[in-house]
Amino acid sequence: MRRPRVPDGYTGNVVLWARPAATAGDLVSRPLRFAAELISQEVARVDDGYFRSFIDFARSGAVEEEGLVPAADAAETAYSPDVEVDSLLHAPFHDMDFGGGPPFLFMPGYLPVEGSVFVVRSFSGDRSVDAYVPLFSRAMDAFDKCCYSLEMANARL
Repeated sequence: MRRPRVPDGYTGNVVLWARPAATAGDLVSRPLRFAAELISQEVARVDDGYFRSFIDFARSGAVEEEGLVPAADAAETAYSPDVEVDSLLHAPFHDMDFGGGPPFLFMPGYLPVEGSVFVVRSFSGDRSVDAYVPLFSRAMDAFDKCCYSLEMANARL
């Protein structure tokens, strides 16, 4: 099963991290396709077997025995130098209708956290995606340069 099923009536969140890793040198010297493949391979690993393994581990008592602590802390407000990318591409926002028709826009609420990226399907209908990137104002110039370099890297594909 590619996407684990959530039991009927379940509300809440379960986050299983897909963590592709590469050196900064590899990311800037290799084609953009390299980074996309790393991400795709890691996301593919988070399947039903991985999910079930996580549940088995959580039930095993090892968390308490080994004194493991959460990897994410809600009190932290910056992931720097790491980046967390949350893909909402498969969320059916386009199909929602509360009586007034489907929404014309979806965007995440205010989140004062730097280092998160939210990727959603664009409401333009052209199969493009929108990426929401919360940043501290001091990082805007560096982000502009990064986006420019991504466009240049895309030309190398």
